Amino acid sequence: MPTEKEKHFTITEAAKKLRISRQGVHEAIQKGLLRARWGEVTIVKKALLITADSIDSYRVSKRHRDAGKKMIDA
Repeated sequence: MPTEKEKHFTITEAAKKLRISRQGVHEAIQKGLLRARWGEVTIVKKALLITADSIDSYRVSKRHRDAGKKMIDA
């Protein structure tokens, strides 16, 4: 279980930080390339939270990097 001090990101925040699509983040989680857990973002909302160290160690695939470039350029 992560410690309280450990930084986490939502799917959207992780996508922006990695410069890939939200779908790319979901795929990386499903493949076990990014660690995520369900957690509360606000009192009434739950979201997958991705650890900062997981994002820092993740290597974006060429396909997701190219898709992310299209999103940024749009």
